[in-house]
Formats: sequence, structure tokens, C-alpha cells
Amino acid sequence: MSGAFIRAATRLGHQVNARNLSSVAHSGVRITGFLIREPQFTARHAPALSQLHRSAFYSTSNSGTPKNAAPVHPEPAPLEDLTKPLGAGAAGSVAPEDIASIPSAPAPPPATGVVGKAKDFFRKGKEIVVQCKDGVKMLWVNKRIVKELKRSQKEEGHQLTRREFQLIHKTDIDIKRMIPFGLIFVLATEYIPLIIIFAPQLIPSTCVAPSQLEGRRKKIHEKRSVMTEKLIRLNRREINKEALANYNSFITIAKKYGEGFDNQMIDREHLSSFCKFMGLNGFGPKFILSKRLNKHMSYLKQDDVLLQKDGIDSLTFSELQLANEERGMRSLEVSKDHLEKSLAYWLKLSLSKDTTVPPALLVFSRMFLLHSTFKSDGGKKQH
Repeated sequence: MSGAFIRAATRLGHQVNARNLSSVAHSGVRITGFLIREPQFTARHAPALSQLHRSAFYSTSNSGTPKNAAPVHPEPAPLEDLTKPLGAGAAGSVAPEDIASIPSAPAPPPATGVVGKAKDFFRKGKEIVVQCKDGVKMLWVNKRIVKELKRSQKEEGHQLTRREFQLIHKTDIDIKRMIPFGLIFVLATEYIPLIIIFAPQLIPSTCVAPSQLEGRRKKIHEKRSVMTEKLIRLNRREINKEALANYNSFITIAKKYGEGFDNQMIDREHLSSFCKFMGLNGFGPKFILSKRLNKHMSYLKQDDVLLQKDGIDSLTFSELQLANEERGMRSLEVSKDHLEKSLAYWLKLSLSKDTTVPPALLVFSRMFLLHSTFKSDGGKKQH
């Protein structure tokens, strides 16, 4: 490699005769770049290139050479000067202490102005369109599966597993959301990420990206935290976090105050708070709020039975997060062990054989226990 470099360099300042050019081309060495572009030599190559100024080294003259004599190839220059390391401060070198001070190439400035914003707008719009398109395709696949499951359940008496029950429940809800989602997609596509966070009931779950789902969960947790702090600050009853965290005390409270947690006995303001805490819409008159909360708690009751049948240990981490979130419990920044214990305590209360726990009391207790931890968590509250 060094011989080819030196031979090419010797021809830079001198005319190459036809005989030598043809011999180089025949040998397969490409010299086009060297012949077209002026080389940029630095002081680093000065010692090596000083060897190139001896006429006997690079001469292509054939004067005095017999006509039929074989061509004499130049000997390669010694490599001592090329391989010798340069000391700090020498010409062409950089001192080690100055390496950090060498300015790096500036990064290209971000796109600004009308053109840059327009490109960013169309890029994000394209990503949303692709996301929604894939989500709608997945929804129609789920719809066909659900149709077959319902047929099998009706005609063959198939017993649904918890995952099949969840698929049917989610798909039925997503199908109902297609009408408002279609209008949003046509009229305000760029606002879909915001709608997912502030109005998730309008978007099918298959059209929600994992990052958007996490943002929605953070938003719900923030609202729940505010409600929990307000409730604990204003509470003056014997119902407190310590009593609700113990199963026997909880059952005692359910027997003593159960009638007071009937939906008919709860005013509209508190029903609205319960709905919001469970991730439901908190708007509407009292009878609508009561119906909405009862429907959600009835769904959770069916899910609780299947969860107890299949076992909590059969759930994946994401399924545990969703199950806890649906029941008004923490789903972010907690361990899998915490999620399993929270869900196990809920099932113990929901399916208790000692007494019937009113659904509103279950929601009320989650408001107190939102930031509570278990002994295995180190006894520290996680915020």
C-alpha cells in the first residue's frame, strides 16, 4: 500500500508518458483521482515526501537505456519517517491537553420558519395517519375474532377465559367509538394525541400508542392524587387509611356504613368524583352518573371472578397495570409485586363471602389507599 502511495505521488508533479500510464492501468491501480485533483500535503508528510525529490528515484526518462531493456521500477522510499510517531507540539500534531479544546462540528440548526413548521406538521400528521390506519385494521381483526367467540359461547357453551372476556369487552367499546373517532380523524387529525389524553373515551384503544397510553395514565394519576389529598384533608370520620388497609376493619366498616354508600344515598357531587376517580366521564345528572358507575363496577365484578379463576400470576406486567388502573389503583412507578398485592386485596374485598361490599365503598377506599404501600415495599410511600 505504501509503495502504491509513493509511486502515485511521484507522478503528481511530472508528466506521465504513455508507456508508464498503460503499465499502471494494466496493473489495476487507479490513479484518476490523483491526476485530476491537486493533493493537499501537510507538514506531517514532509519527511516522507522529501525522499521524492531525488531524480534517480522518480525519473521516467529512458535515455541511455537499451531499446529492448526491461523497465526499471523505482524502489519504495523508506517508511521510517512515515511510521515515526509525531511528538506533542510537532508540526501537524495536537497536544493531548488540547484535544478537548478542539471545537466540534456545529450541529445543523433546527428547522424554523414557515417551511420548517410545515414539514414538521406534515411529518407528525403522517405518523398519526399510519398509527390510526394500523389501529383500525387491528380493530376489524378483533371484531372477527369476537364474533367467532360469541358464536362459540352461544352454540357450543364455550367458557370464556379472562383474556377472551377482555377482548370482547374492549372490542365492543372500540366499535362504538368509531363514529366520533371518524369525525375527529377527518376534521382534526392533528389533535388526536391531545384527545387521547383529555378525552380517551373518543378514541379506540387499538389506535393508541404505548407512549400515549402512558401519558394518559400519568394524567389520570395526577387527578387521582389531587382528589386523594383533598379527601384525606377534609375527612373527620373513623373511616381512615389505616382502617381501610386492614381486611377485618374494612369488613366492619362495610357492615356498619354499607347503606350510606348506596348510590341513591350519595349526592351528585360525590358520584361525579367517584366517576372521575375511576377514569369515567364525570358530567351529567345524578341518574346518569349512577348508571355509568354501576355499569363499570359490574364489568369489574365479572372480571374479578375470571381473575380469581385464572389466577393473578397468569397476568403479564402490562395486564397488571391495566387491571390496577381500571380499579382506581396505582399502575405507574410501582413494582410487579406491588401490582399483584394491590389486585389480590381488591379481589379479596370484591368477592368477600363475609359481607357484600358496596361498589361505592370500594371506590372510596381506593381514594384513601392510592399512595399506600405494602410492608415488602420498605414501608415508604411512593409518589
